[in-house]
Amino acid sequence: MAKLTVLCQFNQGCLGCCGHDFDSLEKIKEAIKRNTQEFESINQNDELELLKFRDRAQSYDLRFGVCRNLIEKNGRLFCPLHPALHQERDLRDGHCDANHLCRTAKEFANWSPDQQKQFLQFINDKHLDNIGYSLQIENNTLLKEFLTVQFGNLFTLSL
Repeated sequence: MAKLTVLCQFNQGCLGCCGHDFDSLEKIKEAIKRNTQEFESINQNDELELLKFRDRAQSYDLRFGVCRNLIEKNGRLFCPLHPALHQERDLRDGHCDANHLCRTAKEFANWSPDQQKQFLQFINDKHLDNIGYSLQIENNTLLKEFLTVQFGNLFTLSL
């Protein structure tokens, strides 16, 4: 299974796989802000510092439901340990489930390019912020709404 889908960075990034049992919107924002402050305090060009940042808490020790490695920069949510930022070396390995894809992403991967394009437009038309987008991707709300529009209520009974 792929480690990345266009949905992961769509709409300024998704945090759906970077936690669970998310707290309130305010607490999610607070967690990301605190994570970002902690990240900004390290030498981001030093791999050992990045690994210390990663290991400052166990992977299951979430902050208000959010992974402590999830940060925000210029309005975009992302993991600073992602292989796209480290010449394909995945600094998440051994710490989190880097192979996780939510149900929405798995379904999306099986669609035709035309249906994928329609889904992305469907999301754009909702004008969600990245946290609202993330929560609705993770809990399958956007998937269910889109399939209902596409195929009617009967199809969504199987979700």
